[in-house]
Amino acid sequence: MALLEVEDLHAGYGALPVLQGVSFDIPEGETAVLLGLNGAGKTTTVSNLVGLYKPTKGVVRFDGEEITGKSPAELVRRGMAMVPEGRRTFPALTVLQNLKLGAWVRRKHDKAGIDASLERVFEYFPRLAERKDQLAGSMSGGEQQMLAIGRGMMADPRLLIIDEASLGLSPLLAKTVFAVVDRIKADGVTVILVEQNIGALRHADRALVMEKGQLVYQGHGDEIRDSARLRETYLGAPA
Repeated sequence: MALLEVEDLHAGYGALPVLQGVSFDIPEGETAVLLGLNGAGKTTTVSNLVGLYKPTKGVVRFDGEEITGKSPAELVRRGMAMVPEGRRTFPALTVLQNLKLGAWVRRKHDKAGIDASLERVFEYFPRLAERKDQLAGSMSGGEQQMLAIGRGMMADPRLLIIDEASLGLSPLLAKTVFAVVDRIKADGVTVILVEQNIGALRHADRALVMEKGQLVYQGHGDEIRDSARLRETYLGAPA
């Protein structure tokens, strides 16, 4: 069953159109990788999914219910969370304070659940547990990416969208982050990775490739990963 359904999505910024009829489904329990070069429309797509912008046309459904144009707060309550590009942690707050902010929609009614989520995040990223009292702004880029993903998980999402998880990370740190994404999926969370890094395909059940505001390829992750022709055609990667 599809947890997320997107039909004929059009969106842009003012008079500037960006998305031109994007349609796809994400089954529950899968990891999808949304790939494309800079300016392809990837961030615009997920920003419209989570309510940061309102599409000009099209329908978005989550768990069978239409959510088109609903507020980000409402979508977080329904089980969608997004880790934005650039991490956007709160530098003057500690690691623990940043994480607890991720659970703000649950703060009044689910203390036990919040504590359980915090323990799970510390299992994913032991370094965050070690540095829970450290200011976020004093952490490395890789540590801040861990913190941003952990903060997203504190909302207890059914669908977690991570925009550019590996951006600016060393290959070793990117591998660590992707390994955690595999664990998140194994724990029952559906994941969308928004990436330029072709290496993310190793962790994908399905690949969605964007170019100039349109989806130009949909298929299994291993199909495009193992095909030099597809990589060169759609991603500009050398054959």
